[in-house]
Amino acid sequence: MFKKYAIIRANKELEDISFRNPFIRYFPNKMIRKYIMKKFPLDISEVKYLDNVGLDIKLPIIEKEIEDEWYIRKIIQLFNSRMLIYNINTIIVSKELGNFKHEFESLIADEKAIQFLYIDKVIEKITNCINKELKDMNFVIIDGDNSKTRYIIDQIYHGINSLTIVTSKPQIFEDRVEEIFNETGLAIAITNNSINQDISSDIVINCNKEQDKIFYCFEEDSYIIDFISSDDKIKNIIIKRSDINIVTGIDMYVDNRLISKELFHGILLNENRLLRSMYLYGYKTNMCDRLNKIKSKYHLTIGKIYQRSQQL
Repeated sequence: MFKKYAIIRANKELEDISFRNPFIRYFPNKMIRKYIMKKFPLDISEVKYLDNVGLDIKLPIIEKEIEDEWYIRKIIQLFNSRMLIYNINTIIVSKELGNFKHEFESLIADEKAIQFLYIDKVIEKITNCINKELKDMNFVIIDGDNSKTRYIIDQIYHGINSLTIVTSKPQIFEDRVEEIFNETGLAIAITNNSINQDISSDIVINCNKEQDKIFYCFEEDSYIIDFISSDDKIKNIIIKRSDINIVTGIDMYVDNRLISKELFHGILLNENRLLRSMYLYGYKTNMCDRLNKIKSKYHLTIGKIYQRSQQL
């Protein structure tokens, strides 16, 4: 039996829960919860996206109960204990349950991860906004997650003439930098993250969640791709550097149809062991060609790009 992805939701109203006994909904709240804990009524239907079959599962909770963290966690624990029954491989958690993602004992789809996976497409979109040839652009990667940095290097080094890596661990990248130089002649610069001088920059890809002042080093009108920082960090940069653009989100289209990024990531994780390995254990250079083959199966385009909720 094939593993499935599952979209996990809450119900909007008590009336939406599929009670076997229809009169339960009229009982006091304490009795309703006791019944739910014992019978655990789930509303499950089959769905199909991008020719991949999955499940749409509504947990026996309603949206107004989500503030009751103890109860929601208890429901998720009960669901976890039954997950093998439904042969679930990957979970896409709805927005209303987003704060409880890590309570589920399964692979969880992540919109940040899918945006990084298609970083080459994001960069292609941004280059169309900059009045420069690709060979004349300066690229910068701010390291913080070595796996992401390695992946991005392998995705972008062909066809560019300038790349700087800002990192606290330059020794980690020395071998790969030498390999790329021998292959293409691209001399990748590596600098420490305590840098305080100007960095030539048109497109900057951030892989570091930590607060820092590196943004002061970038040129006016630079584009920073930042899918990883907290909203507070982004706001701080915007206040202090209103002359640069920060891409914090994108719209993704598959076959010219707008798709939920988390749904797309969940489908890819469910279908591809290699992606699951990368997601769980990190990226290795020998994965590159196989990952690109997986990505090429889908006709994906990038739509609007956003700085927080505002379109750039």
